[in-house]
Amino acid sequence: MQLRQVHLSLMALVVLAGWLWVGQVAAAAKPTDGSGPNQVLLTAASPLEDLTEFALANDTPGMRQALKAYGDQAAAVNQVLSPQARLEMASLLARIRQAEQKGDNQSVALNAVEAYRVLVESLDPIGLVVPIQVSRLDYSGFKLKVLLAATPLDWPAMQKTVEEAGGLWYALEPRVGDKALRDAVKAVLAGLQQATRAENAEMAVFAAQMDLALVDLLEGYFERAAH
Repeated sequence: MQLRQVHLSLMALVVLAGWLWVGQVAAAAKPTDGSGPNQVLLTAASPLEDLTEFALANDTPGMRQALKAYGDQAAAVNQVLSPQARLEMASLLARIRQAEQKGDNQSVALNAVEAYRVLVESLDPIGLVVPIQVSRLDYSGFKLKVLLAATPLDWPAMQKTVEEAGGLWYALEPRVGDKALRDAVKAVLAGLQQATRAENAEMAVFAAQMDLALVDLLEGYFERAAH
């Protein structure tokens, strides 16, 4: 009963936030997040998100398509990454290809989400319409999805990811003027904290998915505010 009540509470908040914003976000033209390096990184991040999802779904054709899509942009990405980030990305991509050849889709997903993190952390915050914390919350949600698909479950790693997400929200919250959206994010983060501390996989899966849904709403909030 308690778990069901938490589920319903989180869902109600997310639905409320979505009702307030979905029409406005859909109508808004999405401004580019700066130009030059930032746009290169954000464009290249999309195939890595897709790769994570396809790997978790054991969709081999989708994985190969996503890898090709990233490969088409890899040269441009390497030109804007720092030397350290470029080395880390090369290592992660090598692991992804090795795992894909072995059929180890869990490793593909884990390394893909870390490659996404490298791109996000390489963004220049000054030139962004959507604050960098939003993209990093996106990473947190995907990282949790990957960890929750693993066997055995690594609860300490999940707890660390949730703690990092809480720190990101602490920095971002003052910039979010809509109370319903703020309340929804806080409720989901509280749910994630409760789920990981209690090692409740069902609740953690639900809250991680809500985190990703709220990232979309946060993106829409800042995109609309830029007009």
